[in-house]
Amino acid sequence: MQPLSQSRCVTRLLRIAESLSVCLPLLSPLSMGAQSPDPKMQQVTIAVGVPLHVRVTRTADLRKDEPVEGVLTEPVYVYDRVVLPKDAVVRGSVSGVVPADRKIRTEALLNGDVTPLHDPIVNFTTIRIGDADIVLSSEARIRDAQMVDFAPAGPRPSLIQQCKKQISDRIQSTKNALFAPGKKDRALRLFYSQLPYHPQRIWAGTQFIADLKSTAEVSLSATVAPVIVPLAVSTLDRIVVKARLLDGLSSDVARKGDAVTASVTQPVFNARHELVVAEGTRLEGAVLQSQPSRSFGRNGQLRFVFRSVQRTPEELEQVRGTLTAAEGNSAQNISLDHEGGAKSHPDKNRFVAPLTLAVLTVAGHEGDSDGGLGRNTVASNGLGLIARVIALTVNSRNVATGFGAYAFAKSIYFRFVARGHAVTFPKDTLVQVQLNARR
Repeated sequence: MQPLSQSRCVTRLLRIAESLSVCLPLLSPLSMGAQSPDPKMQQVTIAVGVPLHVRVTRTADLRKDEPVEGVLTEPVYVYDRVVLPKDAVVRGSVSGVVPADRKIRTEALLNGDVTPLHDPIVNFTTIRIGDADIVLSSEARIRDAQMVDFAPAGPRPSLIQQCKKQISDRIQSTKNALFAPGKKDRALRLFYSQLPYHPQRIWAGTQFIADLKSTAEVSLSATVAPVIVPLAVSTLDRIVVKARLLDGLSSDVARKGDAVTASVTQPVFNARHELVVAEGTRLEGAVLQSQPSRSFGRNGQLRFVFRSVQRTPEELEQVRGTLTAAEGNSAQNISLDHEGGAKSHPDKNRFVAPLTLAVLTVAGHEGDSDGGLGRNTVASNGLGLIARVIALTVNSRNVATGFGAYAFAKSIYFRFVARGHAVTFPKDTLVQVQLNARR
């Protein structure tokens, strides 16, 4: 086999190069098509700072890197569509702890609990949507609250009716404690509450607010975003919107005229399914009245309204928005009136609880025909398990009565002498606002 001449080799190389130059343009669309995203899907971005409302589904230890699992209690919308559905599973871990509120720690110490109470900070890192895990970066803190709706004023119930309702509620709560799911957690939590020092847990049912620290990308089916209908079609009258406060409000700090800003969390459509108010729409308003909480159990009051809606960058429409529902801490016992004013009320057992403790304290001085059961009952109202152990060990009527008197004095102080509850709406509090067009 004779070796190829130099000219022949050059000719063959040129032919190979020409064939490759012809094939590459044909192959490039195929390679680009293999790497391009599905045209039927689109990436939707959830902005930084959007809060996720999470309820823990499994009890976890309060220690760093402990896994935490929960579900969304509120869906997350972007403009006109749901991107994170309600009940989606969220997972993360404890990233740190901070000391509990000073008032909570003080009350715990007065109840004989010397545990250095802390609240967890949780970083939720993934959320399950269908078969995919969406990556998150968030910082979550405990926010136990429930929605409080406006209740029209009615006839004041009589004392007998109040007693019947209290007995009915107590029976129902006892049934729930005995038969509802989570009996083991409730029993352990009750046992811990009686100990002077105990481990700390993130109990199932605990609620968190998780603020996104970076954007999150969600793949959804591609759709054309609807255009907000013009004002001539939608009058913005008698429309109810759900929103979140962008800044915290407190009756102890707010003053008349202070600005109030909220962002709509769920889009609103009219009867023809045309977009009237998109997610992210700004509501602007002001504080009308603020009365701080004061000593001797006097609670705070707060009233604010929304006066304008920024539906589009070009439109600032004047409205009157009245608060019809808001998230509130159960300890504040908040109610709303027909004008959207929020008021914190005294504890429901303000008079009954001290009276009961006083009766038990007096009973401790009388002879015990029950072998010490009465003294233990009186003592248990003071410092929980500590009082029971001391009462059983010392077996002294005076000691038991002393614990009962301590409990009575503590009850009187917190209900009638200490500072009352402020009306507080932290940042990202969910509110429901009825919009009425100004005429």
